[in-house]
Amino acid sequence: MDLKRHNSFRLVHKGLRLLMYSTATRLQQANLASRSDGSAVMEQVQLVLNLFESHAHGEDHYFNEPLEKINPDVSTLFQKEHEEDHRLSAVLQDQLKAWFDARRDEDREIIGNRIFYTLNEFVAFNLYHMNKEETMLNQALWNAYSDEQIRSIEQELVKNIPPAKMMSYAKWIFGGINDAEATEWLTGIQMNAPAEVFSAFKQVAAQTLSPERWESIQANLEKVHVSVA
Repeated sequence: MDLKRHNSFRLVHKGLRLLMYSTATRLQQANLASRSDGSAVMEQVQLVLNLFESHAHGEDHYFNEPLEKINPDVSTLFQKEHEEDHRLSAVLQDQLKAWFDARRDEDREIIGNRIFYTLNEFVAFNLYHMNKEETMLNQALWNAYSDEQIRSIEQELVKNIPPAKMMSYAKWIFGGINDAEATEWLTGIQMNAPAEVFSAFKQVAAQTLSPERWESIQANLEKVHVSVA
């Protein structure tokens, strides 16, 4: 893996990994027989499915489908893996509906146990899948495009994510990356996006990170701003 090349998946995958880790941990700790105790984590499972489905669709449309003409083997491999991802998501969707529809604690506990194991399968599959994207798929993209071209494709993908969903991604991305990555990301947003967009991202960062981390990142942003000016 060439660490000097642009990795379009690095930040979003860090955020999605954190979301899966957090959700799996909460699912283990929750009393899944109890509607009051289990509802919040089941809603977070739904968030996992929503963000992963949107993420896979964006990857296919902007990266995998155009790659068909250049490297059909790699393109087909990752589109097929997204089909498996969709299958696991559909199973979880059905199980979530059954859990919310259940009227008895005993039924919720049984269905909740199924959700626990299916989510573990979903997490295991996607951890391996994302690693392959950051190695095998990235290598195919690097062979086909310059970093400037890859960044342009990435920016087009991001522009087509609805603002509310983008802020959902941002919350988990800020939680899953280090201070240097957060500074670099925010600097790029400040330089390339309208002021209100930059302000929205800063607000999410401030709400997500500890006061100490956010203060450090703000100080880093000031240094970058001074050096650019």
